[in-house]
Amino acid sequence: MQKSSVVMLVDDSADDLELMRVAFKRAGVRNPIAQAYSGEQAIAYLAGEGQYADRQQFPLPRLIITDLKMPGLDGFELLKWLREHPAFEGVPKIVLTTSGHDEDRKQALASGCSAYFVKPNELEGLVNLVRAINSDWISQHCPVTVS
Repeated sequence: MQKSSVVMLVDDSADDLELMRVAFKRAGVRNPIAQAYSGEQAIAYLAGEGQYADRQQFPLPRLIITDLKMPGLDGFELLKWLREHPAFEGVPKIVLTTSGHDEDRKQALASGCSAYFVKPNELEGLVNLVRAINSDWISQHCPVTVS
């Protein structure tokens, strides 16, 4: 079975998710994107619950990029849930947040995130960050194969 090349984006802001899609496209990242608008929705997807039970339609991601500050189940709790589920041990978890607070960075790293980035204020900065994430993480863990 071929491994998925899906990247999951988790953010409560529809605008931020759309900006990420634009940044992925401009950066030349061709991976399919699964998106979740909350920690709860991300867990339902990852656990294959309800509408996400069909793994053909909703394949497991090979890399997860999450915001931290979300209502309900936040990014820290999502990282904790991922750490408690061995199936996601080898899946890199990247935090992309507006918080540059050192305590948030330390807590995220202690919770199992692989890398921590502060969201740039402008689109071009986000595109450059996505290029770096692609080079260091996406292309290494979930390369897209050309058929």
